[in-house]
Amino acid sequence: YLEQNPSVPLADVAYTLQVGRRAFDHRRIILCHSLDDAVKSLNSQDPQRIFSHQRQPGHCPVVFMFSGQGSQYANMGRELYELEPTFKKHVDTCAVILQPYLGVDIRSLLYPNPEDIETASQQLQQTAFTQSALFVTEYALAQLFMSWGVRPEAMIGHSIGEYVAATIAGVFSVEDALKIVAKRGQLMQQLPSGSMLAIRLPEKDVQLLLCANTLYQKSLEIAVINSPSSCVVSGTNEAIAALKKQLSSQGVESRLLHTSHAFHSQMMQPILEDFVQLLKTVKLNPPRIGFVSNVTGSWITQQQATDPDYWGQHLRQTVRFSSGISQLIKQFEGVFLEVGPGRTLSTLTTQHLEQNAKQQVLTCLPHLKEQLSDVCFLLQTLGRLWLSGVEIDWSGFYAHESRHRLPLPTYPFERQRYWIDAKSPSFSVDIKPITLDNKEDIANWFYLPSWKRSLLPHSSSTQIKSTQEEWLCFVDDLGIGEQLIYALINQSKNIITVQKGEQFRKLGEGIYTINPRVKEDYDTLLKELISLGQNPKHIAYLWSVSPGVENRQPGNYLEFNSLLFLTQSLGKLKISNSLQLWVISNNIQEVNGNEKLDPEKAAILGLCKVIPQEYPNISCRCIDVALTNRRDEVNIIDQLSNELTAASSDMVVAYRDRYRWVQTFEPVRLESVVDEKTPLRKQGVYLFPSGLESIAVVIAEYLTKTFQAKLIFIEDSNFPEKVYFSQWLETHTQDDEVSCKIQQLLALEKLGAKILIMRADRNNYEQMHQILASENIGQINGVIYSSGIKREHIFASIPEINQIELENLLEFQHRKFTVLEQVLQNIKLDFCIIFSSLSSILGGFGLSLYSAGNQFIDTFTNRRNRNSSLSWYIINWDKLQLNTNHKQTTTEQLSGLELAITSTETVEVFKRIFSLSEGTQVLISTRDINARTNHTFNLDSLTNSKSTHQLNLSSRYSRSSLSSSYIAPTNELEKQITEIWQEVLGIAEVGIYDNFYELGGDSLIATQLVSRLRAKFPVDLPLRDLLLQ
Repeated sequence: YLEQNPSVPLADVAYTLQVGRRAFDHRRIILCHSLDDAVKSLNSQDPQRIFSHQRQPGHCPVVFMFSGQGSQYANMGRELYELEPTFKKHVDTCAVILQPYLGVDIRSLLYPNPEDIETASQQLQQTAFTQSALFVTEYALAQLFMSWGVRPEAMIGHSIGEYVAATIAGVFSVEDALKIVAKRGQLMQQLPSGSMLAIRLPEKDVQLLLCANTLYQKSLEIAVINSPSSCVVSGTNEAIAALKKQLSSQGVESRLLHTSHAFHSQMMQPILEDFVQLLKTVKLNPPRIGFVSNVTGSWITQQQATDPDYWGQHLRQTVRFSSGISQLIKQFEGVFLEVGPGRTLSTLTTQHLEQNAKQQVLTCLPHLKEQLSDVCFLLQTLGRLWLSGVEIDWSGFYAHESRHRLPLPTYPFERQRYWIDAKSPSFSVDIKPITLDNKEDIANWFYLPSWKRSLLPHSSSTQIKSTQEEWLCFVDDLGIGEQLIYALINQSKNIITVQKGEQFRKLGEGIYTINPRVKEDYDTLLKELISLGQNPKHIAYLWSVSPGVENRQPGNYLEFNSLLFLTQSLGKLKISNSLQLWVISNNIQEVNGNEKLDPEKAAILGLCKVIPQEYPNISCRCIDVALTNRRDEVNIIDQLSNELTAASSDMVVAYRDRYRWVQTFEPVRLESVVDEKTPLRKQGVYLFPSGLESIAVVIAEYLTKTFQAKLIFIEDSNFPEKVYFSQWLETHTQDDEVSCKIQQLLALEKLGAKILIMRADRNNYEQMHQILASENIGQINGVIYSSGIKREHIFASIPEINQIELENLLEFQHRKFTVLEQVLQNIKLDFCIIFSSLSSILGGFGLSLYSAGNQFIDTFTNRRNRNSSLSWYIINWDKLQLNTNHKQTTTEQLSGLELAITSTETVEVFKRIFSLSEGTQVLISTRDINARTNHTFNLDSLTNSKSTHQLNLSSRYSRSSLSSSYIAPTNELEKQITEIWQEVLGIAEVGIYDNFYELGGDSLIATQLVSRLRAKFPVDLPLRDLLLQ
């Protein structure tokens, strides 16, 4: 495009890409000064000019690090002063304020004329000017970054740099800070000269050196601890010279620093009193942004920041930078940005990082010896911040420019068709009309998972007659699949066998191997079959039949991943004819209580629920068997053979011994109970390991009002301390996740709640055990645990799911629940309640991962309850609407709010659960759960639904009253798009600002809409994007 349009304004191209495109996780930047330069760099793929990165999803915090004395040089930031109005404005403001204190315009030293550079450089080595020059530069840089949307969540400064951090945090006004900094430098300048020596030795070894010599004891001190293996000693010139000579003779590396005085040593003592008195003349405020103290190496407290004596000690005491930066690295995984000249702090920070650390360390001004453009250097840093996931305020970046958006080429997506075709009618299964009336009486919302004996229809009319259709069998390693194939062959079925192998291979006629972990092998297999005219109509998937749980490798999610890959490959074939998929398993259904449950394998059930919802032409049925002895295997082969060739409508079946069982849900009426008849105690202690989740807060409010309970919430280690709540709320949006939690916490405190916030990694047993053993906690009476899985975070249609998403989700849940089980095993509890979701039963469009995650939780907890004296409750919640002011998310809109349970109803359900005599799994459904299950998985329901008849142009409805007025399309493109909307939705008039969900859109309609848009326009539009934007 650039080569074909050589006159296009490059800055407008950049502007359009920055403000006109949604940012993906895979990102790339290029730094260029002209269109020719851009073309050359793009063609050459120069790694020095082009930077690429895959950012991790989620918020990316930024930590500002302000440089200390020794990094200054003449002309530092000069280009920025000349070209960046925001930077210039703040430098000019500071220079005017400093003029009466310094008696010189600091700009004459920062940006001298060419003939004055040497003189200015010498003056900048005088501490009376150095500290002011550094403050001005770093403060202006920080303000520039913040005007671009790069705001710090934490800060640290090195010596004088801490004053910049304190000013950004609001401890000092900029006027007072400059007054203090100028006077500080002048007071230091009046003292006798001294020296500072950097030594490559740990603090302990340096201290031993100093203690072993009388001269050193009297004249030297450790002034700075920069890293575990690097210190700076400060003192008299004579003593420093002697120490340097001694170290040289011992072969220890040391270096004199370019300082005029012995900072942070006893040589500073004479000026302390005058300096503290000066500090008492200015107003000190509590910090609005957290920063780490040089004096303590930990977070500065409100008391320290507002105490003049602290700042006196800051001048005199050791700079504990190593401890401070270690604290920040422990708490933050984002970008550590050195705000100042050079790379001293970046180098020190990097030395503290482990190999493959998640932190990114960046600098923003070149080192004195780097002959680089200030502007280019800074823009590269800004680009790398964006690469890491930091949100840039591009309107702030272009505030002083007038830019225009251009019609640029779109991304070259490889488009694929994902049309969901209507299902063909079911075989001969009679389906009665289903009513889904809401149950107003809460007592009727409760169901227990159960199983009932059932006979398989076996009349000739229900048998699948065709012998010409192809059967595709994924055979297990235990021989069940092989025996099943022989049984099917005896019924004259055409069988294609797929075995596990290292790669795709054809072993013989109708016999293949594929690597179950290689997605492309499934594509290759199906393409091979289609090329041979072998289109499978029936698939028997037995790769979820495996040896006992005790032989399972941790983190092995083969069953889910291989079925996912198979389904994705089937979807690419654009098959519209009906396809029968049987998923045969063992150890995932609890029927008689004797099964050895495998939670990791059970996650496959979540995918099985969603496959027929997203692919109406695919019927997916689950058959679970028990493998206990050889005689069972003989029965199982006959049972499976009959099941696969009968036209049953049962979606979930289990065989135990000679009997066939189908899943059902038994209603249990739970009446309201008085508070005194629950296990809840007055002033009891209740633990919420999942932190301040919305449902946890609702329960916590009830416990506070009714029982005056003590509440313990476990949050991540980076959850802000209370002193920083106000600052967080000021610097983040209201719908920010942490902001919401803070607001909920403050609301609970207003009710008089006794709250203890503990911070730990919930996946780390040592951390969890340590905080629960704290004396502050005492005896815990009950535990209320929410999975923390948010639908909107993992919402994705099956084609959009990747293997890593699934494994991260299940691995995370596995670690959390394993740790929870371990830390609670020796605590005598009254109860433990686990919150899960009804999606593990009903699935839901785009909710394969969500359903799988909750299925894992259900199975894990049921397995745990087998061998424990205290059974945990599992509550599978229906749709919740806990905040009436909350803006609906897409997944809420997809499922509708007519089923939603309110906060008051949530508390009532919670109370009634305790009327059950012991912990068990309870489903909460505001409508008949069995009717909902039949409706959800009814083979005909989707075909007969409104959404599949929207293309009838003669029966369009008139536009209903919406929140937005009708605005007609203004150009041809908008006309084409609205016409598609009108056809799919069956509505006569669709305005360009109408809300999809207000028009009656749902997940299936969204699927049709995406397909039509993909077919009409050359764009890739993932369903995840359409429904979540």
